[in-house]
Amino acid sequence: MDDLVWATRESRATAFSVEADLLAELVQGQHPKILYIGCSDSRIMPSRILGARPGEVFTLRNIANIVPPATAHDQTVAAVLTYAVQHLHVAHIVVCGHSLCGGIQALGAAHARLELALKHWLVYARPATDRVPLTLEGENRLEALIEANVLVQVEHLRSYTFIAQAEAARDLQIHAWVYDFRCGQVRVYDPASGAFVTEPPF
Repeated sequence: MDDLVWATRESRATAFSVEADLLAELVQGQHPKILYIGCSDSRIMPSRILGARPGEVFTLRNIANIVPPATAHDQTVAAVLTYAVQHLHVAHIVVCGHSLCGGIQALGAAHARLELALKHWLVYARPATDRVPLTLEGENRLEALIEANVLVQVEHLRSYTFIAQAEAARDLQIHAWVYDFRCGQVRVYDPASGAFVTEPPF
């Protein structure tokens, strides 16, 4: 049998025994309240950020937590959004960027050599570069780009009519977060101040 399967046996058995009753309930169907849109980065674990159990979070992950606008006709992302909002009726969408994002690092690099697929994908994050002053450099610039990209993706979300309608009807709330995996804290966008606000320290 595959070594990877054997390596996961103990953790799967423990999780199943602890959550057996919950998993039995989930056989009847899922009713998540949150759609989490995040990066595919292996250092990021959505369940740890959200403190979620099975059945609580519907998840979409890709390079740089991107949501192509509705006009892009990206069927994969559109299918996830449609199912989450129109069928599962999630109450919240969290767009979560993260510290040291490789996709955004590539976006901010003037001479980055990218494979064609990545180059085409990062087009949907490109508007973030217009929102960050050229005077910012190094890590400060990267963090500003990460935040700007999250806000760009939130705007893209609202280009989907059914999402805009659900938000207008107050059936749906959209949240813009940046998770710093170096310290475990989340920065949350505050529309009133127009800035990302760091949560209180642990």
